[in-house]
Amino acid sequence: MSTNSDDQRNQLLVSQIQPHFIFNTLSTIQALCRIDPEKAFDTIEKFGSYLRMNLESLGEPTLIPFQKELEHTRIYAEIEMLRYPEIHIVYDIRDDDFELPALSVQPMVENAIRHGVRGKYGGEVVIASREEGGEHIVTIRDNGRGFDPEALAEDGERSHIGIRNVRERIESMCQGTMRIESEPWKGTTVTMTIPGGREEA
Repeated sequence: MSTNSDDQRNQLLVSQIQPHFIFNTLSTIQALCRIDPEKAFDTIEKFGSYLRMNLESLGEPTLIPFQKELEHTRIYAEIEMLRYPEIHIVYDIRDDDFELPALSVQPMVENAIRHGVRGKYGGEVVIASREEGGEHIVTIRDNGRGFDPEALAEDGERSHIGIRNVRERIESMCQGTMRIESEPWKGTTVTMTIPGGREEA
């Protein structure tokens, strides 16, 4: 059991080390230093928070509040929108009183931006949560390029950041599920279902 947990944590570490994002963010900050020092300062602060939250999440052996995961996701999205101002992020949060594995929503939003809406005029990512039938439902929906889910299964989910790892942790840590629906050139929806009642446990 501990070996499986260690393997999942190692996979999580690998999936969250994204040199391109780090280098691109540093390049963005460098450019902002010349044209908008105040925004550069603000971006450095956000980037520091992003890195700190990543490191803290790697040490989380249990579930974390959804609000904390959402904050991490917001910081990541705000940094990305500096580089891709054509991207729109919409939040429809109707339920936030539950827990889920750390680094579960943010990697799916990262996938939506990187593989879906990046470079698309009018690209939109919607992050929503609601309670339904005693369960907590989180969805990440984009109107981007989409893909063939069967091809994803055949590829072993290697081409999309951390999908397998997120699904395994949701299943093992809170007995939840994660479903992916996608259609080429129409978009992708990721649905996470987290069983309710943990706050009474």
